[in-house]
Amino acid sequence: MPLYFRTDTDDPKKDMVKRKSVAPATAANGADSDGSDYEVEWQVKPTAPKINKAEHFPLPPQIAKNLNRPARGARKYSTSEEDSDVETAEGLPTLTSSQIAAILETIKNNKRLVLQVKNLNFSTAKEEVQEHFEQAGRVKGVRIPKHRSSGFAFVEMLNAEGFQKAFLLDGSFLDGRKIIVNLSESGNKKSTTRIQLLEKKNAEIRKMRKKNQHVEEAAEITLVPDASVLEKKVPPPCRYLDKPKQRKLTKKEGKELRKKTILRAKFQNLEKKGIKA
Repeated sequence: MPLYFRTDTDDPKKDMVKRKSVAPATAANGADSDGSDYEVEWQVKPTAPKINKAEHFPLPPQIAKNLNRPARGARKYSTSEEDSDVETAEGLPTLTSSQIAAILETIKNNKRLVLQVKNLNFSTAKEEVQEHFEQAGRVKGVRIPKHRSSGFAFVEMLNAEGFQKAFLLDGSFLDGRKIIVNLSESGNKKSTTRIQLLEKKNAEIRKMRKKNQHVEEAAEITLVPDASVLEKKVPPPCRYLDKPKQRKLTKKEGKELRKKTILRAKFQNLEKKGIKA
């Protein structure tokens, strides 16, 4: 179909000038469509962005502010190498007996030897924590809070020797996680001053353990028990598992046993009736 366009001339009849329509070049010839006498500019409308439910139904400003606010008493742990060295004392020796005695003097309830275990797995049970800390000594009890914001537990050791060796478990792996063992105090109070004091004491303990690298008394203390202790630790017999198996009776023995039981029952019935056999 021929195309017409208007020119700015004086003669209106000559305004309409016939132009030949140029067919677009085929892909087989390999020519571009630049040889056309006119160009058409397409106006493409931009697609509207998708709106999420959160943007479509925004929260009230007060609720959004409370959600962004950090939890009370929460600590921000950075993932840098320097902070990781400060938090865990992996591979360092434990404290000496004199150092532990000095630390226990500063604690109010020093009769209870309580430790705080951090970075625990949420699926870790009390029995697993107790079994892990029994490498150091006898465990009196394990408490895992029901409503907890992070994986932690409280372990109470029975004596000072187990409390001393328990610091060697700092940096060990339990249920696929590297745990952190810190000093703690017994009680239900959670004041900020008490938390700050415990943080200072734990920082001092890490410094003392670093200094103890050149102290023979601290380096000699290990989690490996002595041979004499291993010999003494014989498990008591279990009345279910260690019960001796009864020998099966033969056919003759079974018949004799049945006859005896039948005769006993007969004599008992006669005695009840008052007849002497």
